[in-house]
Formats: sequence, C-alpha cells, structure tokens
Amino acid sequence: MEEKNIVIQKTEKKNFFQIDFLKAWMIMLVVLDHSRVYMDRELIRIMGFELWERIAIPVFLIIMGFNISKSFARKGEATLRELYSWNYFKNKLWRYMFPFLIYYAFSLFIGFIIYEESFIDLISENWILDHIILGLSPFGGPGVWFIPIIFQSILIMPLLYKIFTWKPKMTLVLCFMIEIIMHLSAFLIVGEITSYEDWEVEIYFRYSIFLYLSAIGLGLWFSKNYNIFSKKNIFIWMLFPISLIYLIQYQFFDYRLAIDGAHLVRGDYNYLTFPYSAIIILLVLKILPHDSKNRIGNAFSCIGKSSFHVFLVQNLYFAITYTVYDRLSVEDPLIANIFGFSSNEIFVNILLLILNWLITISIGVLWWFIEPKIRKNRKILISIAIITIFSLLTLIRT
Repeated sequence: MEEKNIVIQKTEKKNFFQIDFLKAWMIMLVVLDHSRVYMDRELIRIMGFELWERIAIPVFLIIMGFNISKSFARKGEATLRELYSWNYFKNKLWRYMFPFLIYYAFSLFIGFIIYEESFIDLISENWILDHIILGLSPFGGPGVWFIPIIFQSILIMPLLYKIFTWKPKMTLVLCFMIEIIMHLSAFLIVGEITSYEDWEVEIYFRYSIFLYLSAIGLGLWFSKNYNIFSKKNIFIWMLFPISLIYLIQYQFFDYRLAIDGAHLVRGDYNYLTFPYSAIIILLVLKILPHDSKNRIGNAFSCIGKSSFHVFLVQNLYFAITYTVYDRLSVEDPLIANIFGFSSNEIFVNILLLILNWLITISIGVLWWFIEPKIRKNRKILISIAIITIFSLLTLIRT
C-alpha cells in the first residue's frame, strides 16, 4: 500500500484547479479587505466579515502546507539534505525572491518620490532588522507582514515535512502546541497592549511563522487525504463547531479570549479560527473538479497561479493610496482607491471595488506572464539590481 501511494503521488498532476480557484478567490478577498479600510466598525460587524472575508490569509496558510507537501511527495522518499537541495532553494528564489526584489526596488523608488528627503527618516529606525532580515518593504502597504511568513516557510518546510513523513499525527499536534505556546508567550511578555511600545514588541510575534503553524500543519495533514468525509479527517468536524462559535462571538459580540484586557489569543488568525477555513478548503476540493477546461476556469487558474504577484501589486497600490489620500483625514470613503474618489453610495463603492480588482489583478497577472521574459533579459535584471543596490546604499550610508 505504501509503494502504491508513492506511485499515485508521483503520477498525480502537479496543479489542482481547486487550489488555483481558492487562491484566486482569496486574493480577491485580500484586495477587498484592504479596500474597506475606512469602513465603519459597526457596519463591519453587521456584515460578518470574519465569516467570509477574513478567511483569506488562513486559507493561504493552509494551502502553503498543502502545496509544499504535495511538491515534496511527488519526488518520493528523500533525506533532509535532499529536501534542502540547491534546486529547492533555486526554485523558491525564482518563485518568491525574484518578484519580491522587483517589488522592493519599486517600493524604494516610489517611497523616495512621495516622501523625498523625509523618507530616510521614516524608515531609519530598526532598518537592518525590519527591512533586511525580515524583508519588510520600506514603503509597504497593508499585508506586508505576510512576506516574512513566506520567506520563513521556505526555511522550515523541508524539516517540517520530513518530521511529518515520520510521525504525521505527532507533527499535527506539535504544530498546534507550538502555536499555542507562541500565543501564550505573547500574552506573558506583552500582555495588554496599552502603548505604541507594547505594539512594537507584539508586532514581532505577528511576523513569526510559528504564530500560524497550526494552519500549515493542517495543510500538511490534508495533503495525504483531503476527503472531507474520511475517518482521518473526523477531527476537523469536531473542531469546526468550536471554530464557528468562536468566530460568531468574535464578530458579532466583540468577544475576546482575554484576562484583564490581555489577550490569550492574538488577532483573528489563530488555532481557533483555522479549522473553519479548513472546512471551506475541503469542501472546495470535494465539490470542484480537479481540472477545468472552460474559459472561466482558466481565468481563475491564471489568477490563482499569479496570486503572489497580485499580492505584491496590491500591497504597493494601497501603500500609495493610503499615503497620497491620508486615510485618517478623509471623510467616510467606504472604498479606498488610487483616484481618491469618495462616496457613500453602495453602487459607486461596488464599482470602486471592481476597479481595485481590475487594476491590481490585471497588473499582477501581466507581471506573472512576462516574468520569464524578464529573467532572460540581462539588461532589465541589471537595471533592477542597480536601482535596488543604489537605494539600499543610500539608506545605509545615511
């Protein structure tokens, strides 16, 4: 049976239409989430965003574990050294680091244009830690915290997968335990956030992949068996009601699991909310076909495959939008947009949201499509490298 499973894994198709569909759907929700930055808190509560819109990052995290496990499994049995191969890092370099460097160069360039001389002062604090080690963009928009999570996953996933092949159940439990310990550590070290200094310490917990490890563990687990009705997946049905009740309490009744104002669970991306998103993924894997040959399906596949590029584009798009049109001074524009249009009309805001989707997704998809040609063009590569290095040297020297 083990030999048969290895053969199936090796012959299984590389791409799942269901996964591409989920990634396309989720990146659209990310754009929606960052578009509604001005929305009234009461309206957010009534619309129940936690139950349908805030699932984007949890779904991406679970897919992260699912995809890497499938990728390693197709290669068959491998030692830890083979998993940490040069080919592995080279693929990740082109998949994530190369587009990130292009984005990084553009974000530096635009930051200098908008802020001019004051740009250096804005990002000088913790420069090495924030902008070199963690890889945060100096001129970053909402969601920039997710970039360090992706880079950290590159480093830990081979080890995590190897442990998973030895002890799957233990690995899943370990992922939950590590995440719970991280939340408790933030509770003990930071406690209640009452000042900006508290938040500065808290934020470094948010930049750690270990704060979201249970989602990746779920992705690893489902990579072996994603049948929602399988006996091996009964546990997720047991966790689902707890997750759903928690999210309902969190969204509609402002419930927080806390002691004297200090949260035992930080944020809304955690081990109590991930099972809810996991059920959605399993349902999509069950309902949708493995392949899709119609035009609509192909469009979703294209957006899903380019989701990282779309993520980078929307990050810079909203960084510019929030900076040029100060979100604290604008009066009630429900949808943030690059043109600064402001309206309380539902129809107008829907059109503005569609406009945000069209701009960020079309640029992201186009970038993904032409990137192989950019890699082959040495002049473009050298220009990007020069812009990035010049900007970095200027900042470091300052």
